[in-house]
Amino acid sequence: MLIASRTPTGGLWRWDGGTGPAAQVVDAPDTAFVLPLPDGRLVTLGGEEDGHLRILERSGARYTIAAEIATQGGEPCHAALLPDGEHLVVVNYYLEGSVLVVALADGPRIVQRIVLDEPGAAVVPDRQEAPHPHFALVTGEWVVVSDLGCDTLRLFRWDAGVLVQVGACATPPGAGPRHLAIHDATLVVSAELSNEVLAAPLDNVLAGAAQWRAQPASRREFASARDGGGPLTHPGEIVVAGTGRVFVANRGAGTLGLIDVDRGGGLTFVSDLETGGAWPQHVALQGGEPYVALRDDDLVVGPDGRVSVPKPVWLAVLPD
Repeated sequence: MLIASRTPTGGLWRWDGGTGPAAQVVDAPDTAFVLPLPDGRLVTLGGEEDGHLRILERSGARYTIAAEIATQGGEPCHAALLPDGEHLVVVNYYLEGSVLVVALADGPRIVQRIVLDEPGAAVVPDRQEAPHPHFALVTGEWVVVSDLGCDTLRLFRWDAGVLVQVGACATPPGAGPRHLAIHDATLVVSAELSNEVLAAPLDNVLAGAAQWRAQPASRREFASARDGGGPLTHPGEIVVAGTGRVFVANRGAGTLGLIDVDRGGGLTFVSDLETGGAWPQHVALQGGEPYVALRDDDLVVGPDGRVSVPKPVWLAVLPD
């Protein structure tokens, strides 16, 4: 497992998920995201107002930075491999709010840039003043981008090497869609601003006409940003096991929300699971079991152990 550490010297760490320590495998400042590529290289993102994308190559037990480009926006926070295996879709959350296509061959290099410049939804004024794309889900030729600032899922098609926006699907007002996952034919969404998990049939979402079902992401005594009050909780990463068990990381409440999704897209809240630390920034599944990055406690915890890493913010399971 790789752990992205968002500190000036944090870089990436590797951990076997057991009782042993993690080993730093690259010193790369401000690493907020990591994506393993099929050829063994890694893509990382980071940076605030000056976002960056790096390509890392294996060098023995460590990695080296082979290339770096600016993302032309702030807080690049997610990337996914497009169907041809030669391009990435990348989202810039902050400043301009944009969706990029990055070519990997003879690069990396930005070959398409879609700037989102309409007004935000403004239901939560300080978080929805403008578009804020946060996550890109690639499913077949479709690319679904969650826009927390506009309460919408933006729908794109990958067509002859170009990303074409073909529509959008609204989420409930003030939901603030952050991250996405698929179980069978159902799309599930973490709604950061309303403290919810949303679900709808994927086909309906792609048609732009979802009737959303919702459950609280956490039932602890915490308020949502949409409803105000405090203290607040902010659902973040969402993953689904093969059984249909949804795990959503509840930053603020310090829990994993456990929710079951059925084949029809129905949601059943199960429980809040204590994570054993503060600010669960990210969660990943390995062997169907959750591993949680606890940013504010400098810990990553799993079913068989825990390890200390400075400011862990993203987990990536390496292929066998």
